[in-house]
Amino acid sequence: MKLNIIQKTFASEEEYFLFEEKCELRNELVNGHLIATSGVTFEHNEITLNIFLLLIKLLKELDFKISVEAVKVKNPSGNFFYPDVMVCHPNPHKYYSEAPILLVEVLSESTRTYDLTDKFIQYKQIPNLYYYLCVEPEQQVVIFYFKNAAGEWMTETYSKEADVVNLPQLNTSFTLKDIYKQE
Repeated sequence: MKLNIIQKTFASEEEYFLFEEKCELRNELVNGHLIATSGVTFEHNEITLNIFLLLIKLLKELDFKISVEAVKVKNPSGNFFYPDVMVCHPNPHKYYSEAPILLVEVLSESTRTYDLTDKFIQYKQIPNLYYYLCVEPEQQVVIFYFKNAAGEWMTETYSKEADVVNLPQLNTSFTLKDIYKQE
């Protein structure tokens, strides 16, 4: 499936936010192009909510904001995206964060390539970002991108229930079972 890309220019960020408030679809803004986000499957929604609820539980004592699907992230190039789940530092802006620590995308046929390449290239520009988690909704596979101590991006792929995703910047970890099999 092809991404729906529309050329549109906005005079300011506020104009883009006003457009988004009135629009029925959510649109990411990348280099002056609107990219409409599509609907999701039950599996996608379930995995997204599992991750969101898991992070709420794990991070409840810490001073982080956690959002699901409806809050934007802004990169240093001025592009805006809707991650499926975001963990960020408290932020003064009501529409977006510029300081995410963890971004999560639940993959789909129509967005897999975009999420794993183009979006990741954009996300890597964000200085505070340490973790990018890409989750397959229909099979137990997680692609985990993380910054190492030297600030270089590394990747691990997990597929077993007992595999552990470590998030030292958030002082927590979880297993794939925690994502895929909520109790």
